[in-house]
Amino acid sequence: MSAAVKPVGLGFALLGTTNTAPIPEDAAEAMFAAAWDMGLRRFDTAPLYGGGLSEQRLGRLLRTVPRAAYVLSSKVGRYRDFAAAVDNPRDNPGDWHDYSRDATLRSVEASLKRLGTDRLDIAFVHDCDADVPAALDGALPALAELKAQGVVGAIGCGSNVAATHLALAQRADLDVLMVAGRFTLLDQSAAQALFPLCLSRGIAVELAAPFNSGILATGPDHPATRFDYQTPDDDTRARVRAIQSVCRAHGVPLKRAALHYSAAHPAVTRLVLGLTAPEGLRSNLDDLAAPVPPGLWGALADLGIPAPTGDA
Repeated sequence: MSAAVKPVGLGFALLGTTNTAPIPEDAAEAMFAAAWDMGLRRFDTAPLYGGGLSEQRLGRLLRTVPRAAYVLSSKVGRYRDFAAAVDNPRDNPGDWHDYSRDATLRSVEASLKRLGTDRLDIAFVHDCDADVPAALDGALPALAELKAQGVVGAIGCGSNVAATHLALAQRADLDVLMVAGRFTLLDQSAAQALFPLCLSRGIAVELAAPFNSGILATGPDHPATRFDYQTPDDDTRARVRAIQSVCRAHGVPLKRAALHYSAAHPAVTRLVLGLTAPEGLRSNLDDLAAPVPPGLWGALADLGIPAPTGDA
């Protein structure tokens, strides 16, 4: 039993400074060339990633390909200093938030300059979890203005918190959401109220971070594995071991199961994966193209993981 293969995009956060060393220029060029050769045409970045460094570097890569051939998104509202050191990607000291109209307009203008383009296909309000009213009053109306002018093609929200997406989608006219890590083998919180609303309203869902920052790709015992950007605790590791055991019993690698699970929900229109070496990207695409055997989701249901298609 396998969901139809859904489109895949790439996130370029690792072109900016993170809590790991940034990807060197020659490696980034090789990754981008390989992704392009594999048919990927959906690319995402944000001014947060390296304080604009990711946008700047992605802009250089995009100069080698036709603008009409790809779909590009960036974000507004959450920022850090250029090339600043990062201790915690999720809640980094020194990051700041500004969801005002003026800051939003300035942010898009700066992103366009760094990316070397005259338009964004998608603009997301970024991580407004503690600032939903400000995003509704400032950032989203400003993005709607830019959409009316043709500077932005579609607007939405990018967040790791399902409740944030739901609060915005209930009160604003959104086109697309980038839901990070909230419909995975470890966390199905987006399926409870958000995904049904998206299906009823025709809001596209791009599902990012299907590996929850890595643990669902590497498994629980890799020394560098992460869960939601942090070192996983013992309970999380034990949970992943149980999931991995079920997957092995059905002849499915954990990584393959994680990708298929996140892609299977009817609300999910695309997976967005992190930038990785060409062989890793090829492995991910091969996993998505490979079948998932009948019975896997039912066996995982015994661990309390609901069927990804929403079926009982």
